[in-house]
Amino acid sequence: MKNFIKATMCVAALAATTAMAGSFPFPQNMKSPNGYTIPFANTDMIKDHYSKWKKAWYDASQGWILAPEGTCSTVSEAIAYGMLITVYMDDQQIFDKLYGTWKSNGGNGAGMNWRVGCNGGSGSASDADFDAALALVMASKQWGGSYLNDAKTLIGWMATNDISSNHIKPGNQWNDAFNPSYATTANFKVFEKVNSSWSSSIASTAYSDLTACRNSSTGLVPDWCDWNSHKPTKTSASVQQAEAAGFFDDAARTPWRMAWAYYWFGDSEARKFNEKISNWLIPTTHTGSGVNSGYYIDGEPELSEKRRFASSTFTGGLGLATSSVESSEAKAYMETVYNFLAKKTSCEKANGCGEGSNPGEKYYPSTLNLLYLLLMTGNMPNLYDMSGFTKFTPDPSLATSISDAEGEQMASGDSTVGVSGFWNWGAYHDKLGIGTKMSPDSGSSPLYKRNCEITADASMEIGPEPEWTAEAAAAGTLKYPSAGIAMSFLSDDKKGVDLTKFNVKAVRVTMKASGPIRMATLSEMTAEAGAEPGTFVPNSDDYKTTTYDLTPLSCGFKGFDDPNAKYEGGLLDWVNQNDAPMGEDILKTFKGLKWEVKDAAGGIGSLSIKAVEFIDDSGNVIDPEKITGIKVPDPQCGTGPGPESFVQRSFVSGVKVIASGNQVHVLGAQVGSDYAVFSLQGRVVASGKVQCASQGITVPNKGTYLVRVGGKVHTIAVK
Repeated sequence: MKNFIKATMCVAALAATTAMAGSFPFPQNMKSPNGYTIPFANTDMIKDHYSKWKKAWYDASQGWILAPEGTCSTVSEAIAYGMLITVYMDDQQIFDKLYGTWKSNGGNGAGMNWRVGCNGGSGSASDADFDAALALVMASKQWGGSYLNDAKTLIGWMATNDISSNHIKPGNQWNDAFNPSYATTANFKVFEKVNSSWSSSIASTAYSDLTACRNSSTGLVPDWCDWNSHKPTKTSASVQQAEAAGFFDDAARTPWRMAWAYYWFGDSEARKFNEKISNWLIPTTHTGSGVNSGYYIDGEPELSEKRRFASSTFTGGLGLATSSVESSEAKAYMETVYNFLAKKTSCEKANGCGEGSNPGEKYYPSTLNLLYLLLMTGNMPNLYDMSGFTKFTPDPSLATSISDAEGEQMASGDSTVGVSGFWNWGAYHDKLGIGTKMSPDSGSSPLYKRNCEITADASMEIGPEPEWTAEAAAAGTLKYPSAGIAMSFLSDDKKGVDLTKFNVKAVRVTMKASGPIRMATLSEMTAEAGAEPGTFVPNSDDYKTTTYDLTPLSCGFKGFDDPNAKYEGGLLDWVNQNDAPMGEDILKTFKGLKWEVKDAAGGIGSLSIKAVEFIDDSGNVIDPEKITGIKVPDPQCGTGPGPESFVQRSFVSGVKVIASGNQVHVLGAQVGSDYAVFSLQGRVVASGKVQCASQGITVPNKGTYLVRVGGKVHTIAVK
């Protein structure tokens, strides 16, 4: 009995030791020294993703991560990814099982055979070697033991077998092309510190090879790049054998690799690489849910049925490029990427993944989903050297949310109040009970008065769009969220105005926006709500003026150049072109404009519109009274005491606009730049060019004016 009790106690002690947390238990919640770490992440969500991923893809009996799809094999890439995930999830038991598979299949001190099981193959894959070695280094800091010695041995082997003249080979047995996604430069920086046999030139050479292979406009790289021509090529290892070479499943990981290097080490070359991609990505896709699952390196999407959807592989891989860019626009985009990844999960089981009652993502996207989430949320820090990483507590209140506009809300339907002389504004949302929130509420006015100025403001959140199926469409169960504000010309907003009578050439909008805000036309001819041609507006912290060319083009307009649109003129890709009115017809039956948040995965947006001006082919602003038939008076500021001179903050550094008496003075503007002064009805009261450092402009009477200087707008009250 005593021996039994002693044995039982020993087993209990062993179990307690095995279950003991590592030095860095999940969640680590360590803000990276560089890049944008999501500060409000839900770590319980990541645990849930991990649980589902293990259930579907981890085979405990064999120590495998089932890959590519079925249940008959594993690949070294999957084992290495699994080792990385489990070291950060502090799951040593699974880590050791995976590492056992690595060692018993050619990887005892070397690279593992690239595939084990059905259709097995010999020889290593360099990216798997690099990730397994890094996982071992991190495991040494997480759990101690002999992992670091094993990592040093593997790094030494890789320096001889996976590298040739500082260039990255695809594996130890071949070198037929360069795979940009194998440029794991964050790993390389760690290897330099762990094993002196690893040259610092390997990372710098990798950046040179990446630069040579990327497209000069988009920054995209191909899955495989020819060593000599640096053009996209295909090899026997290419995933997309039936497609032309391009930015597909391998290449999708490259911006993630660069984000990793910037997060950990602030590598300037990694930041430059991602900045170029970000400059193409944000205006092309607008949100994480707008990323297609495959592109050619010139940015043309591959729209075959196989790829015409959004997935974790591409949304996360490409989206992480924006984490390396310091701008409010990039930050807002990154948050849409996080929201997208948070809603995507693995299938419940490997067999039949993605079919019928087993929805979800397959091995590759669900595995990358976890790796992307860990990195962007501060749960993949450099455990080998934590310098610069700072502990934080995720704060849900830091997530972007809707907010109320400042100022006095105007009454709905008041024709004495407007923006640029247009009075008929309204807020709307779906009221379907599917998560839509909005301020102001649907049916009320979005016009607010602040400092004698009227702006159209709104903040909106919508839920995800349903997946379209013929069955759901036939059953009428599809519910599409919507929220936005609209400006109609006439009180009977079912009627339009023939803008061709005024020789309309363009519409100029002064606004600031955050998130995916789409501006669209309203017309008598549009078949249904949501089918209007439009374009996404630029995001900006301050008011920005954008001119959109309204020259008819196909079913839309020349200035509505949304790259995601299927047809020219900004027509949404699901709209049947045969049912859509031509741009010329829309211009003749123009009802107004609307601005709404648009994100297939659900999202948040806000906007504030200061001016809307329709411009004729001579460049003159058309009097809104001619369009609407109603004259909107200037806002009344009251007659209380106040200074004779009023100074308004300029939106251009160094430029000031002041008013004194009946004159407006522009100070500090560049000589020769254009200026124009508009009444709030949109009438031009003065225009010309700046002649000197203090340009005086006479206005006809007291009131509030918009002063445009060099393309930027300032508001000034003349009292």
